[in-house]
Amino acid sequence: MADNVESLATDADDTSSFDEGRYLYCAVTVDDEPDTSGLEDVTGIEDSAVSLVTRGDVGVVVHPVDAPYDSDDLGRVRRWLLSHQQVVDDAGRAFGTPLPFRFDTIVAGDDHTVVEWLEANAEELEAALEWLAGRWEYRIDLRWDESSVEAEIREADEELRELSARLDEASGGTGFLVEKQYQTRLRERLAERRDRVAAELVDRLEPHTVEIRRAGGSSERFSAADDDDRSLVVRLSVLAEADREEAIGEELEPYADRPAYDVRYTGPWPPYSHAPSIGDDDGGDSVAGDGDAADDGGDPVAGGGDAAADVATGGDDADEADPRGAER
Repeated sequence: MADNVESLATDADDTSSFDEGRYLYCAVTVDDEPDTSGLEDVTGIEDSAVSLVTRGDVGVVVHPVDAPYDSDDLGRVRRWLLSHQQVVDDAGRAFGTPLPFRFDTIVAGDDHTVVEWLEANAEELEAALEWLAGRWEYRIDLRWDESSVEAEIREADEELRELSARLDEASGGTGFLVEKQYQTRLRERLAERRDRVAAELVDRLEPHTVEIRRAGGSSERFSAADDDDRSLVVRLSVLAEADREEAIGEELEPYADRPAYDVRYTGPWPPYSHAPSIGDDDGGDSVAGDGDAADDGGDPVAGGGDAAADVATGGDDADEADPRGAER
């Protein structure tokens, strides 16, 4: 980075201060005379007016700030996060796939300082945007009715049937030990089934995707709240070309058709979980990827790409932040 550029990834204990700064939402690819009409009605955190700062083929969506965003009011923080995501979503519609930055990424200085930051990180930004161009994130939750799956396993597993027969005849301490063996065997078989189903799903999706990650945590933005007794088998975040959306859906249909299973398929989203790291070669903070997040991007299970992390998410109305997100 340029010497007078400070990238701040703040938290509740951060006491950093500055007279003037620019809050960074995301980077986008632009042409010589970018059309900013798609940002005219866009407002950011606390209804801040956003603008586009450009250098060469890269633009950054920003708004002026004089302090990091910090509050003990979780409701207020949630609104900030949703506003951040909404701006990134709007930028994606206006300019194509954006490179999302983590919440509370701030460059200390004015627009000229942002240009200096763009110059210092031009190679990484251009490479990241080129890699992401035309690609979007999709989230997949595969769930099952665990009691129904357990019943299938009990019926098919010979050792479980033998233990069940012994349990019917056992009493006292012997019965307790047999019951413990039975439950241990059942948990092992259920875990094996879960791992096998998850691996099969990844194998089916891989030909249609650029990268697949096991998505950690619980993100209300990407997944609807559980309102039944079904449990999660695997949650995946996939990066794919926009024209592969239907093909991915077709690969999910056999799972949706199984009586004990259901699938939640949402997107396209900006690639929060697949954003390459930017600006950390000197040991400082990066502004995209590899950062703290409420919904961890998870470990890559297929495909290439750099380390990634999801912009922090939360809120009961999180799915409303992007009208393109739809459950399949």
